[in-house]
Amino acid sequence: MGYRLLLDENVENEATDRLTAAGHDVEHVDRVSGLGKGTSDADLARYSAETDRTIVTYDDDFVARFSPDEYRAVLFFEDESISVTELVAIVDAMAEVYPHEEVKGIQKTGREWL
Repeated sequence: MGYRLLLDENVENEATDRLTAAGHDVEHVDRVSGLGKGTSDADLARYSAETDRTIVTYDDDFVARFSPDEYRAVLFFEDESISVTELVAIVDAMAEVYPHEEVKGIQKTGREWL
């Protein structure tokens, strides 16, 4: 089961193609018409809710500034040293355990899934 994801600008573009190849429905903020680099977190949150996409980010703004009813869900990677390969493996592992519909709020995640 794949996730519907929106990758924040701080997530490498390479992750888009690799997550898509792994069976996820992925958009990167840089490639979405009307969004792009520099899009406010409020606009990302709104887009996430409107399109039923989980945000993938290294940015802790969603933890501190937004309530869970303002976005679909967030996979927050605290460790920015996680490679694209690890990120894809972590998302895949999570998707095997938790279907997209069950992922809600902020999910702090990392290498514990490897």
